[in-house]
Order: sequence, then C-alpha cells, then structure tokens
Amino acid sequence: MALFPQAMEVVSVSTRLEHPIVVGVAGTGEGDAALEWAARTAARTGAGLVVVHASEPEALAARMAGGEAVAVTAVLEAEEETVADLRAHVTAVGERLGVEARLDTSRGSPVAALLAHQDDAALLVVGTGRKSAVEEFLLGSTSLGVAAHAHRPVAVVNPGVDVEALTHGQIGLGVDGSEDSTRAARAALALADLTGAAVTALSTWFLEVVDGYVVTEPDSPEWAAVERRHAEAVVRALQPAVEAYPQVPVDWEVRRGPVVPTLLDAARGWDALVVGSRGRGAVRGRLLGSVSQRLMRAAPCPVIVSRSA
Repeated sequence: MALFPQAMEVVSVSTRLEHPIVVGVAGTGEGDAALEWAARTAARTGAGLVVVHASEPEALAARMAGGEAVAVTAVLEAEEETVADLRAHVTAVGERLGVEARLDTSRGSPVAALLAHQDDAALLVVGTGRKSAVEEFLLGSTSLGVAAHAHRPVAVVNPGVDVEALTHGQIGLGVDGSEDSTRAARAALALADLTGAAVTALSTWFLEVVDGYVVTEPDSPEWAAVERRHAEAVVRALQPAVEAYPQVPVDWEVRRGPVVPTLLDAARGWDALVVGSRGRGAVRGRLLGSVSQRLMRAAPCPVIVSRSA
C-alpha cells in the first residue's frame, strides 16, 4: 500500500557517503559474498572500501592441534600467504568496480578489529554461515558479535546470497511496532536514498488474541482490528523517516504469517532487509533476538541490523 503518494517517483541519486564501508573477511574465497556486496555498495554510494582481516595464529594453532603440538610458525607462514593473496584480491575488486579499496590487517579478534573501525564507518559488513571447524573459529561468531555490539548499522551477508541477482530496486523493512522499527526505518530510507531504491515496509502477525479469542476469521471485525493496529504501527514507524527522505518511494504491507518465514519469502524480491534489534545492559547486549539471528543465517539478501543502545 502506498504511503504519501507524492513521494512515489524515483529521483536521481546525488547524495554520497563520506565515510567508508568496512567489511570483514577471512581470506580469498571466504566471505566473497560479503566482500562483493560491500564493494558494489561502495561503488553505488561513492564510498571508499576498507577490508578488514584479523587473525589469531596462536589460538588457531592450538585449536588445529587437537591436543598435539602444532608449530605456530607454520600457521604464521600460511597467514602471510593468505594476506598476500587477499591484498591482491582486494586491489582487483577495487579496480574492477572503480572503488578506492584498501586492506587493513591486524592480530587479534576479528570482532574487535571490525568494531575498532566503526567510528569512521558508514556501514559494517560481515559474512556468516561458516561450516568447518576452522572457518567457524575464524568467522562463525564474528557476524553475531559485531551485530550485537556495534553502534553502527551492520549488514550480514550469508554465503548463499547471489549478489549479482540483487537488482530489484527494493529495500525491505521489517516493522514490529517497537521504537527499534523507527530507527530501522531511517536506516532503510537512508540506504534507499543513496542507491535510488524504493522501500517496502512489512509488518507480520500470526497468533493474535482479541477479547480472549484467537483471531482466525478473515472477515471478522477482530481480524480487521488487528490489521488496522499493525497498519497504524507501520505508518507511525515510517513517519519520521519519510519526513527526512521525502523523495524515497515507500510502500507498506501487513501480512498474516509467522514472522521469519514471512519475511524470508518477501525478501526474495528485495536487495536488502533492514531490521531493528535492541541491546539492553551488559549481558543482553551480547545477544540479538532470535528473529534477527534466523534472518541473518537464511535471508536471500543482506540483512542490515540497526541497533539501539
């Protein structure tokens, strides 16, 4: 459903990012979807690209040993080869897409290395979905760790995302009626403004109880009341962002269905899905909601988590 029809025509993109897009990678061939998406987004938004590679050779050697001695020097030599290959790969990606790209390497936690860049980053990008023990050690928890602790938006790109197929011109926005949805809406419209895309906001509901009864009849007043309540939440979440970016085309929709499957189905027609996720306190701040985690692992497009403090 159209929101504010006067804003329904795509305009030329003139805004450009002043800060770079920062992406974390393990090596060439590992996290290529995340790197490719980050590089293409940098090209479309006029941003620079910083590729971050961090390693912990001593810890990796201990893990690979399985109780047996493994020379750290051998791991270090392998790491040097990885960095050399990665540096050449980053240079090639930058030249292919016309992006100013540089590689930043460090020793230590990949999460800490990425978060160290966030104050000067427009967006942090990470991959996910590693399966082998070594890959899981290197990056398996990086996506969750960065998304849970960053105060910048974080784009999570799982290996199954076909970056070349992301040509829909649509940014999806998951709205749940919370204050986080308002923050996510601004991030979604800001990205759409930079890339010339439109935004579709989607709110879902499944099991709703009205006056003690589960709503199941589509033609009932209760069903209409639930739909109306969700529609009002969508408009309320979008209002500040629409006022900030009046030129961005915006639609909204309310669907009945379980939230994760419904969003994943809709995401097949989106170039990115933006969701909000709050962190509360030192302990809860280490975690993201189960919905965000499940979307990050399975979405057919990048999932951008816009967190509130």
